[in-house]
Amino acid sequence: MRLASSSISILLLLLSLFSCTDSQKKQKTIETKPNIIVKPLDEIPGIYEAHGYIGDGTSMNSIEFITDEGDTLTLVANSQSVAGGVKVGDEVQIVYNVMKDENVASVVVNLTTLAHVWVQKGLDGKEQSLELDSAGRATTYNMSIDYDTWRVESGQLLLSSPKAPGEEKPAPTDTFEIMYLTADSLVLMHGDFVTEFERYN
Repeated sequence: MRLASSSISILLLLLSLFSCTDSQKKQKTIETKPNIIVKPLDEIPGIYEAHGYIGDGTSMNSIEFITDEGDTLTLVANSQSVAGGVKVGDEVQIVYNVMKDENVASVVVNLTTLAHVWVQKGLDGKEQSLELDSAGRATTYNMSIDYDTWRVESGQLLLSSPKAPGEEKPAPTDTFEIMYLTADSLVLMHGDFVTEFERYN
């Protein structure tokens, strides 16, 4: 009888331990997370990419960044890290990292500045142009390659060509470094090839 009683006591003790352990595990998984949705850049810890807008709290060396979800980040930035300038209300794509509890912008691309018609003289002397609209559509005129969509990732301009009819694989995409971007000028580099544009509209 004593043996049975001891066995029951041990069983109850084990169940109690498992219950506490399980409760602790559940408590550990319930953590408060900020509502800011960012995308890890190439899975490198501490480096993030996000899309949003410039807030009215922006100053010379500080950017108030409002995410698409409505949350606000304050970013430390300098002119070298910003392509296209910063203006309240402008749409931007940013890459930033966290250093000593500060959000430091490494790349800020102003999508509002980028979304225009850009023109240049071709090798034959004729004018050719690249149109980037605010909805992510791209159109080329008198160029040797066609693009139909654009986006900015990791501070780079990605231009995608139209998919061939019946093609299942992703459309071919060219990646361009944004070397220089202002309200009037755009300089892109693809491999060793550098191309300069002027704003048309």
